[in-house]
Amino acid sequence: MEEKAGSRRETVKKIIKTITHPDPFKKHIKKELAVSEEKYKTAFEYTGTGMMILEDDMTISLVNQKILELTGYKKEEIEGKQKWTYLVSESDLKRMMGYHTTRRVEPDAAPTQYEFQYKHKSGALRDALITVSMVPGTKKSLISMVDIAERKAMEKELIESQRRFRETAELLPGIICEFDMDLRFTYVNKIGLSVFGYQPDDVGSGFVLASLVHADDRERALENIKRIIGGEQIRPQEYRLVHKDGTVRDYYATSSRIMKDGAIMGIRSCVLDLSERKRMERLLAESEERMRAMFAASPIGIAVFNDGGKAIDINASFRAMFGLDEAVSCNDLAFSLFEHVDDIKNSKSRLIKTGGMNFESKNDFRFVKNGGVYEVVYTGNRWLDWYVTPIGAHADTAEMFLVQVQDITERKRSEENRLTEANRLVEGLRKEIFRNARFHNMVSRSPDMQKIFDILPEVAQTPTTVLITGESGTGKELIARSIHELSERKQKPFLAVNCGALPENLMESELFGYKAGAFTDAKKDKPGKFALAGGGTIFLDEIGDISPAMQVKLLRVLQEKTFEPLGATNTVSADVRIITATNKNLPEMVKTGQFREDFYYRIKVLNISLPPLRSRKGDIPLLCEHFISLFNARYKKNIKELSGQALDLLLAHDYPGNIRELENILEHAFIFCKSDTIEPMHLPPEITSALTPCRDSDNQFAGIQNFKDLERVYLMNVLKEVGGSRLKAAAKLGIHKATLFRKIKSLGIQDV
Repeated sequence: MEEKAGSRRETVKKIIKTITHPDPFKKHIKKELAVSEEKYKTAFEYTGTGMMILEDDMTISLVNQKILELTGYKKEEIEGKQKWTYLVSESDLKRMMGYHTTRRVEPDAAPTQYEFQYKHKSGALRDALITVSMVPGTKKSLISMVDIAERKAMEKELIESQRRFRETAELLPGIICEFDMDLRFTYVNKIGLSVFGYQPDDVGSGFVLASLVHADDRERALENIKRIIGGEQIRPQEYRLVHKDGTVRDYYATSSRIMKDGAIMGIRSCVLDLSERKRMERLLAESEERMRAMFAASPIGIAVFNDGGKAIDINASFRAMFGLDEAVSCNDLAFSLFEHVDDIKNSKSRLIKTGGMNFESKNDFRFVKNGGVYEVVYTGNRWLDWYVTPIGAHADTAEMFLVQVQDITERKRSEENRLTEANRLVEGLRKEIFRNARFHNMVSRSPDMQKIFDILPEVAQTPTTVLITGESGTGKELIARSIHELSERKQKPFLAVNCGALPENLMESELFGYKAGAFTDAKKDKPGKFALAGGGTIFLDEIGDISPAMQVKLLRVLQEKTFEPLGATNTVSADVRIITATNKNLPEMVKTGQFREDFYYRIKVLNISLPPLRSRKGDIPLLCEHFISLFNARYKKNIKELSGQALDLLLAHDYPGNIRELENILEHAFIFCKSDTIEPMHLPPEITSALTPCRDSDNQFAGIQNFKDLERVYLMNVLKEVGGSRLKAAAKLGIHKATLFRKIKSLGIQDV
């Protein structure tokens, strides 16, 4: 007994010793706890779900790596520093705070899983799904968060896809409908509802397939649906469908399965009304019958040939035109379209490529029987108008060729007679236009130039000085000569002086003359231009180039009508009219002090401003004719005209040198032209290199094909000259106003 008692005492001592000395036990417990904590921390940190712990006041006390990836923040930026509301979007903030409060008062009343939007560090809002639970024994919340942006985008894309399908289905001209596995309609587009006579509310409330398909077609329709559900693809089917009002019509239906996640959800059908197609088939048959009747009765010869050029059908007019009676078969003709019609020999490929050919030909022939066949015999007595059209063309072949041919012999003779008469009238009218466009030695139909021509006689009758302005080459000297020739001084001299070509030290002696001994080598008296032009006209060209000193001397001549020759002691009277000209801007020179203001106003009593050629291109054809006539006499040639292309190139040019440049261009062409027509190759390179074609609006003769076109141009020009007044135009033309009105109407002339 004592041994047992001693043993128990020893055991108790060991236990007490262990309790009173716990270091080994504590170390073991701590080690186990550390291992367990590390496992949970690792699981918390590296789980694929975002995890965080919120304190009661919503402070974020702990986050894992996934939360940092989702939000873009670092641990030190949010752990213990930011509240949960910092990450919640403004639109969800009130709801999130309400859930947080409710969960602590009545846990079952707050949802444990819901969607919301959180704010990324970049400011972007993202969709997330969170699961919230309370940490047992605390007021802390454990949040598990998953980014569902991709899922949301897919849901949105699916909804958008469904919306597009619905919108597309509503816009389609056909009927689109869907029904479930119980054959109840779940969707019918608007046109389907309208055609069948149902309302949107009828869909989904008892509107079944059986009520739409005719009883006689119902069994076949159900059998076809079973085959479709079974995965079989069947061709489109015709069914009779019954409208709500009992009307029965024929329809064409194409159906397929509606699949979702591998499961069959129903059937989708596209339905087309066959009534219109059948009506069109009936109309087509009627149209074909009408075309066949027209083919047979047409006064135009019509024939159909195969791809090899063999006739396969010909109408009565074609037979009559080429001497074939009713009994002759196409197989009896020894004739090939591409062998016996010269104009399209070896041209089948080109004919197919161009889509048809129209040509007139004297390749006339008849069919003459020779044994069992009808052969071609050429006569050449008629003009035939052919139109050959390929039908069903592809690559270098065609299914057939439609040929239409007419005898136009009488029409051609009539056209030739009319053309001869028209050419005679056109030539007469052309001469009249050219005659009316001439003024002294100038040619123009330009309204601006015509105004100048109208005032020249009045200007000529006055003794005042005239200033003619305009670019170089516009004809300033011609205007000056016309003024002289129209004046009372026309029997007296007309002297032209180019002031820009005279040196300053010679100009005074050239204009006023000098006395013997006035300067070295002045052996005898020499009269100047003013003396030589006595009683006549002196034309001072390039007046803007003279010096201020000479301007003073000329001003005296203009004011006092006297001048002093060099070395003279007496003044000489100047009975001469002064006309000046310049291509410079004299008003601007007056402003800058380069030209005397008093002298400017003295020479500019009357001012005539000449337009450049580029602003009156309608005169180019007339000027060309004028220069052709001039150069024919000079070069002893017989050139008649410019080709259309050459004239277009001249009309496209801007002419910085104006009429003088045009004259030089035509003289260049005359040198190289060896025929009676000037072509583009005869023109200078700077003209032929022009790429911009002349607009028809710049050329009043462009597009003239016959006498009516030319007559229209002529009448329009006359109307423009009189400001559009038809009464004045009739008086100018010397015809009654009613005749003019009829002409204007027949020629289609609008108000000018």
